[in-house]
Amino acid sequence: MSCNHRTGRARAAAAAGLAAALLLSIALPATADRADLNAFLERAHRMCTFNGPARADISITYADGKTDEAVLIVSPGEKRQFLAFKSSGWRALMPMGWGNGKAVKAAGGEPVAFSADEPLAGSDVRAMEFFPFWETDYSTAFISDSSRLAKTITLYAPDEVPYILFVITFDKARLVPLATKYYKDEMNNLVRLRSDSDHVMVGSRPRPQKIEITDYDENRTTTLALSWRTLDQVPAGVTSDASFHKAEIEWAGETVASN
Repeated sequence: MSCNHRTGRARAAAAAGLAAALLLSIALPATADRADLNAFLERAHRMCTFNGPARADISITYADGKTDEAVLIVSPGEKRQFLAFKSSGWRALMPMGWGNGKAVKAAGGEPVAFSADEPLAGSDVRAMEFFPFWETDYSTAFISDSSRLAKTITLYAPDEVPYILFVITFDKARLVPLATKYYKDEMNNLVRLRSDSDHVMVGSRPRPQKIEITDYDENRTTTLALSWRTLDQVPAGVTSDASFHKAEIEWAGETVASN
């Protein structure tokens, strides 16, 4: 990271801290304290993790009306997630957290390094969609809105991630995000909006069956319909660096291997 970029982030953080201090006294009711907010975010973090292997069959609808199918397989024990796209043979093996994984961008291709924030298979979907990416130093977080059913919290992203700010509206009862705003470089630069709905229990965790992602830079919205189920075990080969790009997976009841 360049010195100028670090300085810019530092200035932004200072401005953010001032804004937080001013808003905190307004937004937080007198009976709430920092410990309550931290506990809420920690519970939300746990609720958005997986407590066992799971699979989602995903139907993707792009802004131009084109569609695709994808499969997500999560292995919480290995802290890894596998994603495959049907039309292109595009696959990724990624950590359940910020950092690099590997991707194969066509059937038969060779794995290359890939980050959690890079678009998967030319879509607006990213590996960061499927883990609680907002985990950070909660001491600077503050409540920016609250109602009987929902609570909106502003969080400042850690320096190592490619965002500066997350504004997340949580369901108070289920402790899951309903809407997430992503800001990059500057606090007023909203680049993405994600909406989650139609939650269903997957094991003991609620998961959205519908996700809408709006990319403001590209002026387009991508819609995901997800069909979730728990797994007794992770399918062979999908979480191995050596074989994820060749492992057999099922599409619509068929067992299909990558070329």
